[in-house]
Amino acid sequence: MERAGGQPIDYWRVSHELAPFVSGYHRYRVPVPPGMTMRDVLFPSWVTIRIAMPGSEAWSLRLGSRRFDPVPQAALTGPTSYAGYVETRGGTLVGAGILPHGWAAIFGGDVSRIANRVVPLSSLDPDAASLEAAIGAGERPDLALEAWLGARIGRYVPDPRIARIFAMLDDPAVSRIETVAEALAMPQRVLAEFTRMHFGFTPKLLLRRGRFLRALSAVLTHPEQGPSALSAAGYWDRSHFLRDSHAFLGCSVRDFVKRRGPLNQVAMNVRAEVIGSPV
Repeated sequence: MERAGGQPIDYWRVSHELAPFVSGYHRYRVPVPPGMTMRDVLFPSWVTIRIAMPGSEAWSLRLGSRRFDPVPQAALTGPTSYAGYVETRGGTLVGAGILPHGWAAIFGGDVSRIANRVVPLSSLDPDAASLEAAIGAGERPDLALEAWLGARIGRYVPDPRIARIFAMLDDPAVSRIETVAEALAMPQRVLAEFTRMHFGFTPKLLLRRGRFLRALSAVLTHPEQGPSALSAAGYWDRSHFLRDSHAFLGCSVRDFVKRRGPLNQVAMNVRAEVIGSPV
């Protein structure tokens, strides 16, 4: 597995065997002077596992109108349609991104139940303690996560349509719900029920989220490309992008740039280098 980064952020690629299930592994080191609080932001994403290393301070996460304070030491965040605003007094978090195919293979069930929510990892897997113990004992995070997740692949057999829908959601050329429904020969109502169960949200919201994140990452990483980046992502004007910015970030992109903390762009850069995409 390839690695890059260093202080304060590391990312690792997953093995070939787990690539359909897991997007990558990460470690965030957050040095904060005593008595101070650092604020930063996490982008809307699929399911994420995060483990606080021993000695880390408690941290909180706000998703839309919900605030999780403190976040459990071993936590699983469901798929999110809101940016997650973080507050911490310091510590180290390690984690893994779980793709929809991975959720279906490892945990199974209706993922919409935990959409925009944080739950203890132990509520979904009673053996979460073994992962905490491995990481707490100093095992390299990517190796500990790879072993723990790999041992769970195959608990359930994912519906093959999950992978097909995921590929279409990841394709900038797909912008209409009708395209997805027709490709799978599913009525739109049935498709909406299916994506809520396996992806957390309706196909309309998922397509909007994907388009917005593609545009946002381009705008943040290459500000000089502004208008062309929006057009390439599928926006016909800036006001359309601004509406989505308020829906997914809770503010304009200009205000978001002021709000985000020191690690957000660093994480984007390191993730792009290692995983191949900034978000």
